[in-house]
Amino acid sequence: MDKNQQHHLVGGRRLQKRHLALRKSFAGLPVAPATPPPAPYRPAYLPPATTPARPRDYRLKLDQQSSNLRAGESTEVECYSSDNSYTDVVWERADSQPLSPNVQQVGNRLVISDVTAADAGQYVCKCRTDEGDLYTTSYELTIEQQPHELKRSKIVHAKVGADAKLQCGADASRQPSYRWSRQYGQLQPGRSLLGEHLALEDLQANDAGTYICTAVYVDGESVDYPSILVVTGAIPHFHQAPRSYMSFPTMPNSSFKLNFEITFRPEGDDGLLLFNGQTRGTGDYIALSLKDRYPEFRFDFGGKPMIIRAEEPLQLNEWHTVRVHRSRQDGYMQVDEQHPVAFPTLSQVPPLDLIEDLYIGGMHSWDLLPADAVPQQTGFVGCISRLTLQGRTVELMREAKFKEGITSCQPCAQSPCANGGICLESQTEVAYSCVCQQGWTGRNCAVAGTQCTPGVCGAGRCENTELDMNCLCPLNRTGDRCQYIEHLNEQSLNFKRNSYAAYGTPRVLRVNITLSVRPSSLRDSVLLYAAESKLPSGDYLALVLRDGHVELLINTAARLRPVVVRSAEPLPLHRWTRIEVLRRQGESILRLGEGQEQRAKASGTARTLSLKTPLFVGGYDRASVKINRDVNITEGFDGCISGLYDARRSIQLLADIKDAANIQNCGELNEIGGGDGDGEAEADSEVPVAPAVVPSSATVSEDNSEQEEQLQPYNMAPCASDPCENGGSCSEVNNQAVCSCLLGYSGKHCQEHIQVGFNASFRGHGYLEINRNQFDAAVEQLFTSAALVFSTSKPNGLLLWWGQVAGEEFVGQDFIALAVVDGYVEYSLRLNGEETVIKNSDNRVDDGQRHIVLVKRVDNTAILEVDRISHSGETRPTGKKEMKLPGNVFIGGIPDISQFTGGRHTHNFVGCIVVVEGDAVGQINLGQAAVNAVNVDTCPVNDESLGGTEPPVV
Repeated sequence: MDKNQQHHLVGGRRLQKRHLALRKSFAGLPVAPATPPPAPYRPAYLPPATTPARPRDYRLKLDQQSSNLRAGESTEVECYSSDNSYTDVVWERADSQPLSPNVQQVGNRLVISDVTAADAGQYVCKCRTDEGDLYTTSYELTIEQQPHELKRSKIVHAKVGADAKLQCGADASRQPSYRWSRQYGQLQPGRSLLGEHLALEDLQANDAGTYICTAVYVDGESVDYPSILVVTGAIPHFHQAPRSYMSFPTMPNSSFKLNFEITFRPEGDDGLLLFNGQTRGTGDYIALSLKDRYPEFRFDFGGKPMIIRAEEPLQLNEWHTVRVHRSRQDGYMQVDEQHPVAFPTLSQVPPLDLIEDLYIGGMHSWDLLPADAVPQQTGFVGCISRLTLQGRTVELMREAKFKEGITSCQPCAQSPCANGGICLESQTEVAYSCVCQQGWTGRNCAVAGTQCTPGVCGAGRCENTELDMNCLCPLNRTGDRCQYIEHLNEQSLNFKRNSYAAYGTPRVLRVNITLSVRPSSLRDSVLLYAAESKLPSGDYLALVLRDGHVELLINTAARLRPVVVRSAEPLPLHRWTRIEVLRRQGESILRLGEGQEQRAKASGTARTLSLKTPLFVGGYDRASVKINRDVNITEGFDGCISGLYDARRSIQLLADIKDAANIQNCGELNEIGGGDGDGEAEADSEVPVAPAVVPSSATVSEDNSEQEEQLQPYNMAPCASDPCENGGSCSEVNNQAVCSCLLGYSGKHCQEHIQVGFNASFRGHGYLEINRNQFDAAVEQLFTSAALVFSTSKPNGLLLWWGQVAGEEFVGQDFIALAVVDGYVEYSLRLNGEETVIKNSDNRVDDGQRHIVLVKRVDNTAILEVDRISHSGETRPTGKKEMKLPGNVFIGGIPDISQFTGGRHTHNFVGCIVVVEGDAVGQINLGQAAVNAVNVDTCPVNDESLGGTEPPVV
């Protein structure tokens, strides 16, 4: 037997074994709809998973699930994905009737104006992803013919983890229709909202609150029946008799960024509050403990144990919050409002490797802790009300994997809510909240004032304050109860103490934000705010008005103090002034009008700014965002804002809004260009379009000489502002800037950091170039094989190409190619000038389901197997058996695909490639094996590789 025959035989046997292993490994793969979906894949270098990974949420959500309006009122409903995996949606009526002229879709919003009885009914928001999955959610609109009547609230008690059934209480003999809603927060998903009862399951602290059953009788009368649900036992108490603890999955994504908060009420001087480690008794760890009432944070990143300690001791039997934030070599711990304590200086940036479960309150075995992790082996005695990990609040009782020795804290036992207020246990910094009786408000219902009640704000939402309540009105609504309609002007918007507008997250690599402002007062207020988290921790950018001056605050990478830049001159009152905010190589720059730039920079190496929230303008949403404590200002701007730009890209003040409250039109006072030549504006003049900036040498009228011009709109090529971050390249498509992102980055502007592993997602304009050694290092081959698992909803797309070297024009070289063509898998190859194409016409594969494809070639014979159905073919014999394949393997597409493939393929792949296996290594880690890649993302969780401690083998 010669060497080639031996290679042929060994390769064939190896392929047969791999094919058999693949079928076994993917026995549970959902190739057919009846097969259940597999568990998420877990790479071999990680230890066996103890619990499934927490799934990402791909459901559509609404900012309001239902509305009950009076005839002539208006409202807006936004439909969005909580995971930001898709953005384009379609609104339709559930009865298939066309939308009325006064009901329009604007972006993702359903805008309903001047409603009539004919507009009542159910509206459906739909979105189909690139993978073919269809998601829907419904919005119910009812029209009130008669004024509402509000009944007295019923109180329903339930224990945490139990189920509850709320009863409406309407007069059933009058044949009412029912609709349930919740005054604050989201209703549990999947609940039936149109019956006499509302069934709730597995109750937790965030389920407590006021639920309203609106009953509409046949005579048109509408009555609200509120029920206050009180959930008890939601706040755990640790008494250590003899042992108390709770365990949770390990802290995610903590290698270089760490961010957690814990709120607790201690009853003893010592005890372990939180621990997360790498392996039993050794390796990396983080540990937060009390020692003699001083919080201590101990940690080991890469073999060097360290400790930091708070400056002041804690008071027992009072609530305290400890925040720990680490970003690469910087970090700090902050206790309540004490001065933050910095981490010791780290000369290197060691990754933190946490694998074991996270514990709070104690441990089930102290042997799990390294010797330096705790000052003494003592559990915490007291209550823990709140835990946030990496910016997400953990539902303590629901998410705990194990609990031992836990009792109820009972924060409402001392009746903190005055004047008949109802106390609710809550995961907050005081462990409770109050529902006040009518006529009382404030945290403890101790202040005479108006409390939010159902429907009090009409189309808006209600916000309780310490002294009263405020209505937050949506766009085009105004009035103290959102009762008036106001059509807004795109050129400028007016803000007040409780106003804000939210836009897309600003660019962070080279911050360049510009706006024009005209203040009506100079009280301390927020002009701009964006942050890494909606919690008061992490990186942030804030532009504020303080003591009449403009201040820019930027904090990055867990530094103790922000970089602060303050304007030299105060902001002029009642005059337009242009403000520029820039950040270059860690230096913060602020400029007002034509004044001098003010600069400041933190010591040490410049750090990258991380922002994830929307850009809040004129204020911020106090219901969802807690502003960073260093800002120390919470009220919104009082005045007008115009000419908003991010990285020189004009932001449309109305069309680009993602969320807003209490926005109004600007008045005419001292508008630029609004006068008649003598510098005085007409009393009723509209806000002008932003004029061209007057050259400094131009003659300006005396009355206008001190006024600052609004920004001139930029007229530039789409890519002129360099919109692509992290090394991405910009191209112009249909007069729009389109970014091509390098491997490891995704998003519209390549602003999101990702980690590509064993699977990859493509959207038709990307590809992966995989090192040929993953398949076969030999250039001339007798035997070639590959296997893929993929899903797609598109009928055409290139899955794999192996042939000439990248960048080399196709002039008849050997190749193998695998593609979806007209909905079917097609396998083609060329050997010594002869080609063959094998097509599986039995199963369409553009159905969004997963499909297994195996291809092999021996000499001039080719075999294609799709979902266990095989087809074969061969090229015309030429006497040559070795195929010459000098290039790397392209997955998901090729740059200049038509030219590179000689016109054989014109579409790159759209969908998820879940598994790629080569003959040399088995399953390939695509991110590690890639030598080049463009526009590659990770697959959604439900399309990730299969589970198990070892990758499946082909």
